[in-house]
This record gives sequence, structure tokens and C-alpha cells, in this order.
Amino acid sequence: MDKDSENKKMTLNAFLELDNQQSKKDFSFKSIYDFSPPPFIGCILSDKEGKTIALFESHKGALEFYLKKNMKDPSKSECFNIELIPMFISALERFSEEINIQDVPCINLKGSNIKFHSIFDLDNFTVIFFLNPYIHIKSFENLIHKYFIELYEEYKNEFQDIKKLSSLNFISHLENLGMEWITHLNNLYSEKSF
Repeated sequence: MDKDSENKKMTLNAFLELDNQQSKKDFSFKSIYDFSPPPFIGCILSDKEGKTIALFESHKGALEFYLKKNMKDPSKSECFNIELIPMFISALERFSEEINIQDVPCINLKGSNIKFHSIFDLDNFTVIFFLNPYIHIKSFENLIHKYFIELYEEYKNEFQDIKKLSSLNFISHLENLGMEWITHLNNLYSEKSF
């Protein structure tokens, strides 16, 4: 079994396990094609201009799947561009600077199907988390900050050169690390919730 198939199987098992344990909560699992998002769906790591550097996802395609899942209009779904999200967040961050809102560490948006939590105070990068709308991220904020600070320190040279090189090997490596970490976060959340 290849690594991608193994990750999908592990992710599906995690969703099934979550569903079994979540009967008293607001998660539901109807079929393999219609399931509630995991606690941490994934995140987008972008530069301050809004250019996507990497996607960390609970499983390949998770961000796009959950963002497009409830779109009623097929034309909107076809035109969906995940690259616009970090650009929009970058514009919000710059706007808050322009109108002199000081020390904005993050922006949170919550809908009935998904919520996101963006973190601005990470050197030259922005991290946008996509979450199940029912999870509480507060107790994980320090862990998340620590992870990205350590990741940046470990790969400082690569991050500094990323704008010049856009190395696909490094991005692929980074996304694999991110997928493992998101899976770890989901497991931690499940353990803390029960």
C-alpha cells in the first residue's frame, strides 16, 4: 500500500473513530462522501503578500473539499480558487495596519460549516487554519505557535530562499510534514475531548 493510500485509510479510520465517540457532540458521519470535517482540516502557509507557500491538510484535497462541499451553485464551485484566500487575509492584515489597529494577532471567522483562524504574528508568514466550526482552538494556540516557530527555525534558509527558488521538493517535503502534524493535532484534540 503506498503512503498516500495509507494516509487516506488512517484519515478515514480517524473520522470513523471520531464519529463513534462524537455521538453526543455535533459531528456526524453519513457516508465516505459526506462526513463532517475533522477538528483541524488543515492550514495554508503564505507570505505576507498572500502568496501560498504550502498547504497542510488532514488528507490530500481536504481544504478544497470542505470549502466547496456546501456550495449550492455549481458555477461557484467550478470557479473556486483557494489561492485567493491568503490574498484576502493579507489584504485584511494590511487594511488593519492602514487604519492603525495595533497588535492584531489573528482574525477569526466562523460559519455553520467551517471556521478559520488566521495567525499573523509569525515573522514574515501568515498561517490560516481551517477548522471544524465546533472545535475550541484556544488550548492549542501555544502548541501551534511553537510548531511554526520551530519549523521556521529548522528551515530558516529554505524559507528565506522560498520566494526566489519556489523549490517544489522543499514544498512537497513541507506539506508531508504538515500532513503528519495536522493528523497529530487531530489525534490530540480527540484525546482531550473525551
